[in-house]
Amino acid sequence: NTLAIRLDPAYWGELLDFYGGEADLRNGVIRVLHSLSFVDDPTRMLRAARLESRLGFRLDPRSEQLIGDALPLLKRVSGDRIRHELELIFREAEPERALCRLEELGVLEQIHPRLRCDEWLRRKYRALRRSRSSSPGLADWGLGDDDLPFLYLALLVYRLTEDELGRLLDRLNGPRADRDALRWLPELKRALPRLGKARKASAAARILRPYPARILAVAWVATNRPRLRGRLLRYQTEWRAVEPELTGDDLKEMGLKPGPLFRHLLSALRDARLDGKVHTREEEVAVVRKLLAEEGLLR
Repeated sequence: NTLAIRLDPAYWGELLDFYGGEADLRNGVIRVLHSLSFVDDPTRMLRAARLESRLGFRLDPRSEQLIGDALPLLKRVSGDRIRHELELIFREAEPERALCRLEELGVLEQIHPRLRCDEWLRRKYRALRRSRSSSPGLADWGLGDDDLPFLYLALLVYRLTEDELGRLLDRLNGPRADRDALRWLPELKRALPRLGKARKASAAARILRPYPARILAVAWVATNRPRLRGRLLRYQTEWRAVEPELTGDDLKEMGLKPGPLFRHLLSALRDARLDGKVHTREEEVAVVRKLLAEEGLLR
């Protein structure tokens, strides 16, 4: 916004450039207009890093120094404005380039002292992008390009503790559905060792059932263990949809009254289906009768 074109007939098309903007464009330089630019609006720090990464430009030394001087002011910026700038970064072709530049400038630390852009994050972001067109990939999780900003954020915060994550989510004040989903991450990470030890499909499914699909997809990208990745994917593509053929109405027709027993019986039938112990309706009825006999409820 420092360049202008004259429209008066005598000087039509003449470029007005009082601040060397044309030279900066030619040389790939991003330069702020005045020394209070980042004081007036600290979110310009995030925009500068985003434009650097997109255009292949570089901040001039003076502008970079001004960012360093204004870093503490980021604490005064609302979380909504910080989140908006991060979302714009997450929509770039390679968000990690801007994020790593923000870490280099000290900006990422101001957003949260434990956020970092390192080789792990760069590798996971690349893996996430590859999964857009690979098989298995994001399509298996019912996810697409519109979900990338959420997934990029989830990987960025994946290594935070539960308390750290909670404080950051409260500050960024994102959509309630996103915050609620991200709060599952610490619990899911604690559950992954149990998932690796589970011997039956039913046990693995019970561990994973509480978690939203897009959070399981984050863990699928984040973990390096083939066994865990395989189980996460099988749950999403196979086990999640497994249900018994018998329903509550069938149990009522067998003379049973609705209550906690129904949940116990239907859960047992689902486990039996998952573990390959039953395949037909008749076999499910036999399992129900056996369970009722064990409970002393068979008439």
